[in-house]
Amino acid sequence: MRYFTYIAEQSFKTSESGERLFYRAGPWARPYVIPDAETERRIYWKLVWQLRIMLGAMIFAMPFAFMAFPNLVMQPLYFAVLIIAAIGIFYLASVILFAPEVKKLHRASTRLPLKHFYREMARKHSFLALALGLGVSLALAGNGLWLLMRPPFLLIGWFNLIFFGLCSVAWGYAVVLKRANASRQV
Repeated sequence: MRYFTYIAEQSFKTSESGERLFYRAGPWARPYVIPDAETERRIYWKLVWQLRIMLGAMIFAMPFAFMAFPNLVMQPLYFAVLIIAAIGIFYLASVILFAPEVKKLHRASTRLPLKHFYREMARKHSFLALALGLGVSLALAGNGLWLLMRPPFLLIGWFNLIFFGLCSVAWGYAVVLKRANASRQV
């Protein structure tokens, strides 16, 4: 189950001043300042269990849903409704789970610059792990290109291409930062 703890760990960063931060909405939003280790631990484990239950259920259920209801894949409107519903359910669960926690916290005055956010990601991971993340994202974006050549799967193809294309950019940026840091240490 390291997969879900890994994803949860990405929501916690350390600011340049040493404050621990919780990114509930990713790097583009102002994070919440975590006052102590106990609060961080409590939020972290809530996030891990949310990912295990919600994301795990989606990963496990999607292939069966596509087999039982082929129109989910064959009809773009049904696929779009499925994705929007999944995002909505995940967001609603996040609000319910984290509202009591974050209302006690104050937000940082500004968000960390994206460079700092990804520099910490690069620092935490080996070059191989970053390269694997980049490779998998590129492969899945390539799968989106392949699906674009299959008319019934155009929406799924665009979704894969855009989502995993953006993931490729993020992983690629972390790789560039890792290499730049390694060259400075030589």
